[in-house]
Amino acid sequence: MKRFLLALLLIALPLAAQEEKKPEAKPAPPNIQKLFMLKYADAQSLGNLLTVFHANIRPNQDMRALAVDASPEAMAGIEDAIKRLDVPAAAPTNVDMTVYLVVGHEVESPADSAALPKDLDSVVTQLKNAFAFKAYSLLDVLALRTRTGQQASTSSSGGSVQIPGGSSQPVTTAFRIRSASIGSDGSTVRVDSLNANIKMPTLTGGSSFAYQDLGISTDLDIKEGQKVVVGRLGISRDQALFLVMTVKIVP
Repeated sequence: MKRFLLALLLIALPLAAQEEKKPEAKPAPPNIQKLFMLKYADAQSLGNLLTVFHANIRPNQDMRALAVDASPEAMAGIEDAIKRLDVPAAAPTNVDMTVYLVVGHEVESPADSAALPKDLDSVVTQLKNAFAFKAYSLLDVLALRTRTGQQASTSSSGGSVQIPGGSSQPVTTAFRIRSASIGSDGSTVRVDSLNANIKMPTLTGGSSFAYQDLGISTDLDIKEGQKVVVGRLGISRDQALFLVMTVKIVP
């Protein structure tokens, strides 16, 4: 028994010595306080973004300043982020948009139809491959210039529909977007919340007609110069309306 206790004592002594040799934990370095004066960035928005560094950040909108209390490691990251983000914003770019209202017909050549421009030939070929309509005509064209990051809208009543036994009735179109932006490739335009609302006169019997509300709401990515079919809207059993759009970036 004595030998057993002696063995345990001999084992415990080195372990105790190791525990005594463990260095004490060093205290964390004190936080650093700095005041950053901003030139371009919004203080509140930048302050919200910098909370990812787990620092105490107080923005002042009026003075365009950030008061920061952070650890040395966090402060280094914050300083680098401010250098990268407090820069002049890119100048807005103009974007020209053209929207064509194209009608597909079951009959070969509607008497009241307007011919399509030549630059839409490729679109007509695409539509003929996808749909069974025999002919396509141009109803109206809308042109809109906007700047990146801004809302824009336009309207038109240039199109019209001939009512059999009656008069020609106007087609009214309201077109708007929430914003447009340029992609990283410099040639793709991102259109957010595109909305098109069309009031189309349709026959209800004989020479009587009523206005039908047609609409499209979507987001869209479109390359400069590309002609994109945004959507298809049914007018009647033998007609459909297609929205075709193209964009041009204007420096």
